[in-house]
Formats: sequence, C-alpha cells, structure tokens
Amino acid sequence: MNNTEKGSDKQNKGLKIGLIILAVLLAIAIAGNVIYMNRSGRLTDEKEQLESQIQSLQNEVNGLKETISVKDEIIAEHIAANELLKEEHAAEIAEKDTRIANLGWRVNTRSKELEEAHEENLLLMAEKEEMELQHKLLSEEINSLRTDMDELANAHQALLDEVEKNKELNVYNMCIMTKWDRLICADRYNVSKARRVDHTFINFELDGSTFAETGIKTIHLVMLDPQGMVMYANPDMYKIEETGEEIAFTEVQQVNYSGETVEVVFDIIHPERLQAGSYNLMVYVDGKLSRLKDIVLD
Repeated sequence: MNNTEKGSDKQNKGLKIGLIILAVLLAIAIAGNVIYMNRSGRLTDEKEQLESQIQSLQNEVNGLKETISVKDEIIAEHIAANELLKEEHAAEIAEKDTRIANLGWRVNTRSKELEEAHEENLLLMAEKEEMELQHKLLSEEINSLRTDMDELANAHQALLDEVEKNKELNVYNMCIMTKWDRLICADRYNVSKARRVDHTFINFELDGSTFAETGIKTIHLVMLDPQGMVMYANPDMYKIEETGEEIAFTEVQQVNYSGETVEVVFDIIHPERLQAGSYNLMVYVDGKLSRLKDIVLD
C-alpha cells in the first residue's frame, strides 16, 4: 500500500514537472510569437516608407531627366548662337582690320599735317608774344588813362557837389532879440528874464552864390522849448528834404529871392510866461536845414 502511494506520488510529481515545463514552453512560444508579430509590423511600416522614398526618388529622377533634356536643348541653342557669334566676330575683326589699315594711312597723313601745323604754330607763337608785348604796353597806357579819367571824374563830381551845395541859400547874420511889453514905461529889449519875455524877434539875411536858383523860397522856423517841444506848433506839417521826415514848425514865410540878399524877420509872440532854460531855433530853407542857434533865458 505504501509502495503504491509512493509510486503514485512520484508519478504526480513527474506530471506536475511536465506541466510546468509545458507551461513555460508555451509561454516562451507565446512571447516569441508576440515579438515576431511586433517585428513584422515594424518591417511592414519600414517597407512602405522605403517604397514611398523609392517612388519619390523615381519621380525626382524623371524630373531630372526632363530637366537634362531641356538643358540639352538650351545648350544646343547656345552652341548654335555661339557659332553665329564667332562668324559675326570674325566679320567684325576683318572690318576692323580694314578700318585700322585706313586709320594708319590717315594717321600718316595727319602726322604730316601736324608737322606743318607745328611749324605754323611756332610762327603764330612768335606773333603772339609780339602782340602780348603790345597788349601790355597798351594796357599800361589804358590804366594810366583810366587813372587820369578817375581823377577827372572825382574832380568833376567834387565840382558838381560844390555847385549843388552852392545852389542852396544860406542864413547869415542871425540876430535874436527879446522884448518886454511894459504899460507905464517904455518897452524893454534884450530881456534875459524868461518870465518877462513877451516877444522874440529873429532877424537874419538870406543869400547865396551865383549858382543859387532864384524864385520863391519857403522858410520854416522851428522854436523848441527847454523840454524839446515845438512851441506854438502850426497845424500843418512840413517835410525835411534829406530824410523825408514830416515835422511840426512854429512859423513859415515865403520870400522872393532874385539873386540879392533878402532880410527876413520873424516875430514870435509869447502869450504866456516862458520858463527859464535853453531855447533852440532852427531855420529851414526849402526843406533844408540852414541855421541853428540857441538862446538862454534866466
């Protein structure tokens, strides 16, 4: 009984070991099958990629063949054009050789002409030097004449300026006298007290040179008070000839100048008392300042 049980245990162990080995082999087989299937899938994908690359390369090859074909045609055209250019170049060279030969002949001819022109130029240079010497002498003479003419022109202008100046009438012997009107005693003259002056008499002579123009002359008198204001300003204005400025004036007269000395008198009436200080008197003849004079009153 015990031997039978021991033999049965051994047999069971052998079966178990066999089943284990079979299971291991089956697992190895399954694992190998899985690995094979994975590798087969990757190989298929790589095969498709390679076939796609081969197709792309084939397309590129076909395109390159077409490009080479077109370029061969272009090269053939360029070769033909180059041959044509060679022929044209050969014709141009032949034409230029002919022109060079003609130019050589013309150069020889021109060289002889230049030698003749050089000899003629030497003669002209000699004539030029002689003419330059004459021109220098003439220039010096012209400069001397110009200097003389400038001096004469300056002298003439000075004479014209002097004549123009002498055309103007001048004021001579200007005398200023003040008067004090008194009720009881006789009037007093040459009063120096400003508050007592009732009249100011301005007396002068108007005369000119033989160049002075005769006719009616307008004389403006301007009297300025110590503050520089025009006294008893006329509502009209007159224009100064030199500046064109229009200014006020105190009194105006017109005289007829016939070439002889003319005496002119202005009587300035002072309705109010004067202030002490310096009074400026200006005499204009036909818009030109002819005389200035000051009086000082205490």
